[in-house]
This record gives sequence, structure tokens and C-alpha cells, in this order.
Amino acid sequence: MKALLPLVAVPASALAPRAHVATVIRAATAAFALLGETATVAAMALFAQTAYANAASERSAGIDRLIAKGTPNSLAAAAALQQFGAESDSGAYRVVARAVQLAPDRRDLAWLAVRLCASSNDCDDTAPEKHLHEVDPTNGIGSTGALTRAQRKNDLTGIDAALTAIANSERFYVYFDPLVAATATELAAVRQQGAAPSSKETARATMEMMGVIAASVLPPTQSFTYSCKGLALQQVPGRLDLCRQAAKGFTRADTFLVEGLGLSLQQQLWPLDSAAGQAITAQRRVFQYRMEEYSRLNISSSKLDEFPADALDVFRAHEREQDAALVYFAKAGAPADPPAKWQSRALPRVP
Repeated sequence: MKALLPLVAVPASALAPRAHVATVIRAATAAFALLGETATVAAMALFAQTAYANAASERSAGIDRLIAKGTPNSLAAAAALQQFGAESDSGAYRVVARAVQLAPDRRDLAWLAVRLCASSNDCDDTAPEKHLHEVDPTNGIGSTGALTRAQRKNDLTGIDAALTAIANSERFYVYFDPLVAATATELAAVRQQGAAPSSKETARATMEMMGVIAASVLPPTQSFTYSCKGLALQQVPGRLDLCRQAAKGFTRADTFLVEGLGLSLQQQLWPLDSAAGQAITAQRRVFQYRMEEYSRLNISSSKLDEFPADALDVFRAHEREQDAALVYFAKAGAPADPPAKWQSRALPRVP
């Protein structure tokens, strides 16, 4: 079985139905620390508390109803829920493949299929990747699989080709907001079995799917870091410049986490006292402020009564998590950019 390694690689043992919230928080914090990012307690508590919010029987019944409904969104929700926390092939790829067949132009479903293929025993990665390239040709995320395979073979030409594709891409999207909006609505609806879901039930489904989708769509990045550090930068002609451009490609992301990864990588690849290094540090300060402040808003709350009722509407209207965050900044009367005297509450870090 191929390993499904999201960016926040929380061990499956920490996702068991009886897992303590603190266990998941510690695991996720360690994963974030590898990237020099801050793991917000609110976000990780949300992830932990909602991951297995339902009893096993209710969860299984909900997945069955989602599959029976047979729409692209319901099948996507079923597939993500079915694989979430599983340590072996759950059959989720076959479910999401049906969703892709029904909506072949959906870029978000195409990427979800690529990620769930990685958990399947008999899925050829190149098939869903080919479809993703066809429907989303300017998205660098579609080249991460090729980079991983080239790295495994130490294929220098393949590594450079994949890095070049990422560097030249227009965006690096995992479609977190669109997938949460599409799947949470379906989950809330099937739980009510015909009745209109209450605002509280919709909030519960949204919070759960935020954790599930995050674990499903965030990309593997180990191959990038292996290809862009140490001897490779010194010995492979042109690799340093290529890695710098590819790291910049990561910052054209639609989630805070992937954007932060790109900024961290850029800081590792440029001298901090260079003009480029100083510009990246300034960009990083704005990013850090927005990420930290976002974690203190209600949208990051793990309490149903505090979670904003308009979250799905905001997610539908804003494809990027960062843009959705600015909506809640405005609602809270918080400045979008850090005040002059603002200081990060994160621990000091070395780029």
C-alpha cells in the first residue's frame, strides 16, 4: 500500500475514536514545527474533537447514505470520510473516481482523486494525475507526484522537470475551501434524512469536514525538501535557482499551511541579508500575523455555538483560505496587515 502523507502527518493511532484531544494536538504541533509553523490550539482541537464526532454506526450509515445519493458532492464527502483515519485501503478511491466521472471538469474533485489514489492498493498514480493536468493545467500541485517518483529513483532530469513545472505554475491549489463547502452541505443533509438541517447541524458538519478535508488534500512535500537542500543545491547545476523559483510557486497557494511552507523554503534558500531575503522576511511577517490572528477568530473555534453561521457561504465565495480569513478580519474589525508594533507570539525559529 502506498503511504498517504498529508502535510500535517498526524499518526493514525492519534486519530482513533477514543483518542484524547491533547494527543492529536501534540502530534500536529510536531508536524507544524518541522515547517517552522505555529500549530494553533484552536485549529488542532477542532481537528481532534470533530474527526470522530459520531459513533461508528452513525458514521458508517452516513457514508452509506452519501454513496446511495450518488451525486458528485455526496460521493466526494463519502470518499473523504471513508478514508479518514484508515490505516489501509478503504475503497475510497473507487468512490471518488465515480464522482470524477460524473463531474469530469471539477478541478477540486480531480485533486481529491489524486490524493485518495495514494491510499489505494491498485491505483496507478499517473491516471488521476493525467486527468488533473487536463482540467487544471496551470496548477503546480499536479506535479508533486512526478517529483516524488523522480526523487525515489534519483532521476535528476525528472526532478528538474517537476520543479520547473511547479516554478512556472500560476497557482498551487488544493481546493480546501471549495471541498469543505461542497461536502459539509451533503453530510449535514444526509444526517437529517430529508429534513432541513439546523444551523447547529450544519456547523457541526462543517467543522468535521474541515478536519477531514485538510487531512485528505494537503500534499506530500518530503520530496521537495529532499531535492532542495544539502549536496543537491551544491552539486546539481542550476538546482538552487530552480528551487528558489519552485518555492515561490508554493506561495501561490490557497491555504495558509502551504503558503507558509513556501515562505519557509524561500527563507532557507536565500541569504536573509540579501534584498530578496529581506523581501521574503517582510512577506513572512504579514503571513504570520494573518495566520496567528485568524486562529483567534470564531471561524477557528471548536465550539458549535461560536462557529460562524455564514462559514459555508464565505467558503463558496472565496476559493482561497487566506481570502476567507480576511472576510472574518473585517467582521472582527481587525486590520488586514500587522500594526507596526505587532510581534509574533510564536516561538523564535531559524528559517
